[in-house]
Amino acid sequence: MSPELAITDSVEQIPPLRLYKQTRDHQHRELNPKGIVVCAIIDGKVAGVAAWTMPRKLWRTESLGEVVYRKGIQYKDAMEDWLFPSFWYDHGRRERFQKAQEDCMEKFLGSGAIDEMWYLKALTVHPGYQRKGVGAALVDWGLKHARERGEKAYLEASPFGKGLYLKKGFTTVGELQVGEEGDEVRLPCMLWDPASAPSDEQIALLTVPDVEKQA
Repeated sequence: MSPELAITDSVEQIPPLRLYKQTRDHQHRELNPKGIVVCAIIDGKVAGVAAWTMPRKLWRTESLGEVVYRKGIQYKDAMEDWLFPSFWYDHGRRERFQKAQEDCMEKFLGSGAIDEMWYLKALTVHPGYQRKGVGAALVDWGLKHARERGEKAYLEASPFGKGLYLKKGFTTVGELQVGEEGDEVRLPCMLWDPASAPSDEQIALLTVPDVEKQA
């Protein structure tokens, strides 16, 4: 899927099958013992969602019943995807993107280092709640836990989110690139270190020009 196709102004613009699968996949992220899904609720509505992968020390231990249930859900999802293909995805491109993510983690962080960090896998804000601090609050949730534990955080930034991440103290350590010229995805790989990141008080004093200087 190209970045342009991912942009929508309202939920009504998303085809029903695509909306169902996106919602399903976000819901089932909670079954991953490595991850946690954080929701921002405003007036009883989901304003935004962040999917964080936690450091290895915090991975949940599953009972046999939980493993069987998770595997069953994964099988059901696979069957749904086989019966009702996600035509909006270029699956080959998606696989190349996932491989590029893994390669960048190894190259820029070191072998296995991502398992000791907080990894922001996804950040989504409802169009009606954008530019109202929802995304910042969801990022702050993970950084708060990382700072308390003295652990780093990592992500691949979208063009829309890079300014926010710079303001929070992330620095660019490399670039993820997939595709050929004219049809490529280029995303900055960004790392947050509690030892050098600004405090909440310092962040509050930053202005847009200050952040742009760091880009």
